Amino acid sequence: MSKRAKKNEQAAADEANDNGTEPATKKGKKAKEPEAPILYEDPPDKLTSKDGRAANMKITSWNVDGLRAWVKKKGLDWVRQEDPDVLCLQETKCAEKSLPADITSMPEYPHKYWAGSEDKEGYSGVAMLCKTEPIKVSYGIGEFLSWSILKRQHFDI
Repeated sequence: MSKRAKKNEQAAADEANDNGTEPATKKGKKAKEPEAPILYEDPPDKLTSKDGRAANMKITSWNVDGLRAWVKKKGLDWVRQEDPDVLCLQETKCAEKSLPADITSMPEYPHKYWAGSEDKEGYSGVAMLCKTEPIKVSYGIGEFLSWSILKRQHFDI
C-alpha cells in the first residue's frame, strides 16, 4: 500500500472516530463470471445449404499434436460420435510404421492415407481417413512429391 493510500485510510478512520461511526469499508471487485463451456455441436443453420438441401458430406479437420497421445486421450471416441465422412489429421508426429492399431484398424474408414517427414521420423505428418475412396490423392506440395525432392531439385543440399 502506498504512503498516500495509508494516509487517506488513516484520515478516514480518524474522521469516523470523531463522528462516532464506523469507517466505510471499500467494496471489493466482483469476480468474473465463468464463461459458458464450449459445446462441440453443429449449429442448426449449418445442417442445410442456403437453398434448404440437407447436408450430405461431413469433413472434419483436427490438429492432433501427436497421434498416439490423441488416441490415448479418447480422440477416436469423439470421431466415432461425430462420424465424419472424411477425417483430416494434422501434426500426427508419427511414422507410418508406428501408427497405433486403434486407428489403422478402423473399419469405418477403409481408405486411409498417411504422409510424414522422410528426413525426421516422428516430425509433423498428416493423415486423411475416408469412408469412400477419393477420386485422386496427391502427396506433397503441388508437383513436388516431397520436401526431400524439392530440396534436391531447387537447392544445393
